[in-house]
Amino acid sequence: MSYMSNSAVLAAGRTVTYFPSPILSFLATAAIVEIRNTIAELDNGLLLPLSAVELVHTNEEWLPVQGFLDRYVVSSHGRVVSLSYRQTGRQRLLRICGSGRYPSVNLHANGTLVQTGLNQLVAQHFLPAPAEGRLRHLLPKDGNHLNVRADNLQWADRGEMDDLVVLQRFHACGVRNAHSKLTPELVREIRHLASQGHSNQQLATQYGVSRPAISLLVRGITWRTV
Repeated sequence: MSYMSNSAVLAAGRTVTYFPSPILSFLATAAIVEIRNTIAELDNGLLLPLSAVELVHTNEEWLPVQGFLDRYVVSSHGRVVSLSYRQTGRQRLLRICGSGRYPSVNLHANGTLVQTGLNQLVAQHFLPAPAEGRLRHLLPKDGNHLNVRADNLQWADRGEMDDLVVLQRFHACGVRNAHSKLTPELVREIRHLASQGHSNQQLATQYGVSRPAISLLVRGITWRTV
């Protein structure tokens, strides 16, 4: 059974819940990075037995990444899984990288590494083609350029990209963004909770932002001055 048709089982990239410790009664949420035998590696660094995690059924869709010979799959939530990580045959959720406006991932093809923006990758696979040729750029509907879910992306033209109001609304980052849901105080709080073992997905849900946004600020790629 393929990765795409096997949506009802645990696999790299899937969202799961687990109890963070025997003495805590609440459920935490995280994404599986990789499964090795009976152990699941989560995106918060935890290693747990498969029996200790439970699949969360979501509306996340997965499609093979075009042009990479069935080496990768991408989800409508902006996650990418390698189907044979470093040619080992292991399925692994790729780490977000890049210092640009949008998060990106590194894809390998024919010995060449290609850094690909997640917004472009998600739009290519999950958004209808632009209705007009002038619509060649992507903007986030909520103003958060780290939220690359398919339902948050919209096509825009060059004029909108150059418009000062649009740029201030959609491209400002951190405290420069009047629509940002986070403040320096919240960022410090999130980093503290992450250091205590809270998962990126749990923090994203708690603070009303995307999981990539949490991942990048925890790693210091965004909010670098805080």
